[in-house]
Amino acid sequence: MWAKSKKMLLSYADAYNFSLDRLADRDHSSAELTAKLKERGCSDEMTERVLTALRSHHFVDDERCAGYVVDAWRRKKYYGRQYLRLMFSKRMIPQDIAERLMEEITEAEERERAGALARQQMPKLRRKYGDESRKGKAALARMLTSRGFTSGVIAETIGLYDDMAE
Repeated sequence: MWAKSKKMLLSYADAYNFSLDRLADRDHSSAELTAKLKERGCSDEMTERVLTALRSHHFVDDERCAGYVVDAWRRKKYYGRQYLRLMFSKRMIPQDIAERLMEEITEAEERERAGALARQQMPKLRRKYGDESRKGKAALARMLTSRGFTSGVIAETIGLYDDMAE
């Protein structure tokens, strides 16, 4: 299947309207919007003019965008800090904002989220692996790793595997 060609944005009005259309779908960071404009042929000067106008109307705000990323992460319940860090990177949130928000999320919160995932998955793991706790622990470790939990939290949660199984 052929990819649809991207419309080049040659005027300020086209670039501004394109940006508003993207922002109508969801909040974007400045870097994310800049990349989308550049991809469609906007000059540096025009991109900066568009972003300045959007910022003056409070349509683009990296802090607010980062807050939405954290809110979405919290609603997902069973994901760790590394997953959140990946989402910050994917959404091109500035490093200083991302680091400040990461500091607000404690290891205790991550540990609690990992424990909740383990408790929720325990019946399934017990049915599948029975008395083979080594395989059950390995499966739990893979699950926690794929959801972005840190290694220390994974080790603690796996250590509780036998206690949760009872």
